[in-house]
Order: sequence, then C-alpha cells, then structure tokens
Amino acid sequence: MTDTVERPLTAEEVAKRIGCTPQHIYTQAKLGNLPHYRIGNYIRFPANIINTHILKGTKNENEV
Repeated sequence: MTDTVERPLTAEEVAKRIGCTPQHIYTQAKLGNLPHYRIGNYIRFPANIINTHILKGTKNENEV
C-alpha cells in the first residue's frame, strides 16, 4: 500500500482554488476557520484537509 502525502498549500494557492484573496485566507486561518500550521514565519495549509474543507462547504446547484 502506498500512501502519498500532498504538498502543503500556500495561502495564494488556496485563494486561487476558491476564488478569493490571499488576505482573506490569512484572516480565515487567524479566526480558526481554516486548518493550518506554521513552519517558521510561513503559514501552510494541508492540501487534503483544505480540499475536504472546501468541498464540505459547497452545495449542489440544485440545492436551495
């Protein structure tokens, strides 16, 4: 069995995926709304958790 770990994402990469600004991503991380961790002065977002977190908040276009 091979487990692959995706490279962590930057705020810019997360912002690009969901269509907002990196500053909004930093704000959401600071508020505790996005899972993240620090490596020195850098903030990184686990790709697999971000993908799940983003998809959890989406709705089907047929849902009201």
